Amino acid sequence: MRLTEQMRREGKNSSNDIKVIGLMVEDLFADYTREVVHSVYHAMPDGKDYRLVVMVGKYDDDTYSDPNRHAYRSICNSVYKVVEMCDIDGLILSLGSLNHKGESFLRSSLMKHYTDIPKVFISANLEGCVSVRYDNETGIREAIDIIVNKYGVKKICMLGGREDNNDALLRKQIFEKCLLDKGLEYSEDSFVESDMSANTEKEAEILLDKNPDVEAIFCVNDSVAIGLYAVMEKRGLEPGKDILVFGFDNTHMAGELIPSLASVGSKQTTVGRRAMEILIDWMNGEEVTSELIPTMLYGRKSLEIDMYDFTTLDLINVSDSAIYRMFNECFYRYRNENYLREDVNLKRLFYEVLSRILSALRRRHMSDEENEEICKLVDIFIDNNALAYTDIRKLMISIERFQLGINSLAENSLSTNTMINKIFVRLKNKMIYSLSQEKERDARTIASDRQKIQLFLAENTDYTGTSPKSIDDLIGGIELLGLDNVAIYLYDEPVIFEDTDKLEFPQTIRLKCVMKDGKLYVPSEERQVGMIREMFVREELSSKCNGYVVLPIFHGANIYGLIAAELSDSVFYKGEYIADQLGRIIHSFETDNWNT
Repeated sequence: MRLTEQMRREGKNSSNDIKVIGLMVEDLFADYTREVVHSVYHAMPDGKDYRLVVMVGKYDDDTYSDPNRHAYRSICNSVYKVVEMCDIDGLILSLGSLNHKGESFLRSSLMKHYTDIPKVFISANLEGCVSVRYDNETGIREAIDIIVNKYGVKKICMLGGREDNNDALLRKQIFEKCLLDKGLEYSEDSFVESDMSANTEKEAEILLDKNPDVEAIFCVNDSVAIGLYAVMEKRGLEPGKDILVFGFDNTHMAGELIPSLASVGSKQTTVGRRAMEILIDWMNGEEVTSELIPTMLYGRKSLEIDMYDFTTLDLINVSDSAIYRMFNECFYRYRNENYLREDVNLKRLFYEVLSRILSALRRRHMSDEENEEICKLVDIFIDNNALAYTDIRKLMISIERFQLGINSLAENSLSTNTMINKIFVRLKNKMIYSLSQEKERDARTIASDRQKIQLFLAENTDYTGTSPKSIDDLIGGIELLGLDNVAIYLYDEPVIFEDTDKLEFPQTIRLKCVMKDGKLYVPSEERQVGMIREMFVREELSSKCNGYVVLPIFHGANIYGLIAAELSDSVFYKGEYIADQLGRIIHSFETDNWNT
């Protein structure tokens, strides 16, 4: 039975008071998807009343050029059909080809099922639907203006996206328009379509072969730039030096590429954060409308732009606006986070450090005690993960310019300047040490995860051919997956996939086991069975976990169940692999005894 309209308005769920918000995405491993999920999750209201359920499918172009690949993706997308059976209080959809599917999608059983609940679409412009989209033109036009006016470039090309992706089409149209407005030539040879993934080396080769005189390239998104960078490296070309390059979406990856990638991104807030905010308002009974999010170019090594400078007056007057401008410019990702009351306010802490330095500069004196206090604040700032919100190169340049401004004040006390410069040296050293420690931790975590999963696979594979394994064996080793909060749901019998339209799932599903805060719980036989519609609000799930990524467990045409893993950075990288291996293991069990 579905929730009544009155219960929906009151935000009630049939099992308890948790409001379940669904987020439909494609391709979990894509950087853009990770950014959307991250921003949606961090925009959720504080408290335990909300639970985000991320439903992960695959992009399927419906052309069936590769029947096997199409079949695989269709089975992955069966997760949408399962969740169609669940009680959801609000839904966010971030599916790249929605505009292409258009009316047929809106008439689908999924949309009919969720007719009465609030739905917000990301990067889709469907008539009568509430959507949040980037204003593609402002950022692209700014980038083209800089390329033409500052660098004097005449030959600009584009590594584009799919025809069924609305943003890709808009960005191509805007690109053409900007070139024409600048009096530059556009031809079909200057554009090459890609699948918008990182696997674009072939397309990049074609673009460079057709345009040997190209001076700048616009990548339809940041992922596409990975393939372009690889091809340029093979040809001895350096982004930013031989060819200017910029992307779109301003993902974390853009700052991590070498050289760092200039990218168009949100000027104020992300589409994911704003989609969640609009959805919550709608769920609370407020009127909402579609919105366009302004964009701007974030300059980096592949396309550098002028950064702000600090005037002597700013430094002498201890300008609040200058300090906060520097923070907002360098730590631009921080504004899109949600923080608990007990969290360190990094923006305020940054202000304290610089304002104390500038005050000492103005007094022409800094005591040893004050110097020590500022150094402690620097340590606290870095130790509280400040570097996660910045591009290191941009921050380093800002610090160097700040130091130059201070040292340019000749009338200043030499001893004070020396102390201030030592503080900045401490900050830089702390940054370098923190980054090296992070890389070491990441390397250790990856190695540990790999060893645990290998052991898990070994323990659940029969190498002797004499001792059949069972679900109980699999459950006993779930702790080796390295997921603190995870639930394994299995059907009583495998669901055989034949055709998406004819696919039917049972009304009940078994919660075979739960990891809660790193501890394994196995419900009794009678408590395992529950309604699918209530699977995301079952009391067995951890009350401390308010975000799950849901993936189907299948092998071949057999769909065995679902894994719901806590939303974390690691699940983006290993979630699909774990689900795939679970499917393979279960498939290897005795068919007539597989769920016992």
